[in-house]
Amino acid sequence: MEEDKSSDLQEYPLREVGHEHISTLLKRRREEKGLTLQETAAATHVPVYYLQHLEGGGNPHLLADELYLIPFLRTYAIFLDLDPAYAVAEFVIASHRGEVAAGMAQETPRRLLFRRLVFFLILAGLGVLVLWLFGRQG
Repeated sequence: MEEDKSSDLQEYPLREVGHEHISTLLKRRREEKGLTLQETAAATHVPVYYLQHLEGGGNPHLLADELYLIPFLRTYAIFLDLDPAYAVAEFVIASHRGEVAAGMAQETPRRLLFRRLVFFLILAGLGVLVLWLFGRQG
């Protein structure tokens, strides 16, 4: 039975497949079962937006780290009759190569500058508040 579970994944060498293949495979298996993302989420208790991300879509800003998805990937792989260890290995290798995070929008230099400016303004405001408080006491 275990051999049947991983047959689709093991027809390709582990290091050459990457996240694109695993995401495509997950989506194809789900569609072969005739299931929507909502039906799959209800059956697996994995939120739809995580399933979307595992299938190569979704909003990447909903995740702090894509490795957070590993427990959900295991559950999803088992549900789809795939070898969860192999699916996780594919995902982790792709993550370390940056293939998973590559889809996430990079912070632009202008946005980074804005965030730093806001931080320093808040810090300056706190400094002024502390000086004002100590000035009132003296």
